[in-house]
Amino acid sequence: MYLLIDIGGTKTLLSIANNSGDLLHSVKFPTLADQKLYAKTLLQQIRTNFALSDIKAISVAAPGIVKNNKIQVLGNLPWKNFDIAAFLEGELGAPTYVENDANLAALAEAKRLPGRTIYLTFSTGIGGGVVDDGKLNAKYHDFEPGHKIYSYNDKQSEWEDLAAAKPFRERFGKYVQDITDKKVWHEEIPAKISLGLIPIIKELKPDRIIFGGPLGFQLDRYRAPLRKIIQNALPNKTLPRFYIAKYNQFSVIQGCLIYAKSQHSA
Repeated sequence: MYLLIDIGGTKTLLSIANNSGDLLHSVKFPTLADQKLYAKTLLQQIRTNFALSDIKAISVAAPGIVKNNKIQVLGNLPWKNFDIAAFLEGELGAPTYVENDANLAALAEAKRLPGRTIYLTFSTGIGGGVVDDGKLNAKYHDFEPGHKIYSYNDKQSEWEDLAAAKPFRERFGKYVQDITDKKVWHEEIPAKISLGLIPIIKELKPDRIIFGGPLGFQLDRYRAPLRKIIQNALPNKTLPRFYIAKYNQFSVIQGCLIYAKSQHSA
């Protein structure tokens, strides 16, 4: 059995998978800003919801910078130098492997795909992962596209403060999928998303881009105007194909499973 932990900026998703890779049970709970309180709550949730007698390995996915199996900085929360692997190993006795969440989602979504795949999640923030021929590209391990600065309406902002799901939810007071204003979907959202996509396509030359997160799952509502903006900006370039993440909200969890198996066997 494998315990899989997807830490998001607003919620945490826990899943248990058997040796065949089947997800048997999943639960969600809010991600707390206080690092110590979060660790205590995480452990409580795990012990309450899962049988832990046959756990081979634990895989943890976290947004932000992950180095040496530790969360150095967590995107959108004030966590720093969080050795969650040591904590869980000490409490649960199973080897624990930590990696960036978008990297793991990219690993799952691009499994067995040829060429270069870029996975982007538009959620609380914007994260990304780069996979070449089914393997994570080490050069772009710390690919953090959401923190790039762009100008929109003469104001400088990080890409994720413009184009993630969170700022739209805060502005409209509803989940992005419930926004009905067609002008937002046909003009504003593609304009803001294109700010970061244009340089990514130009510099990294992906064969495909996979969209995840609440705003990414709505790709069909703005795909055409988004491609038009990018094609106008890159008139001599064949654009990559755009896809919605096939695993939906479980892309990171599926990546956790792949990572847990590979690290444990190694």
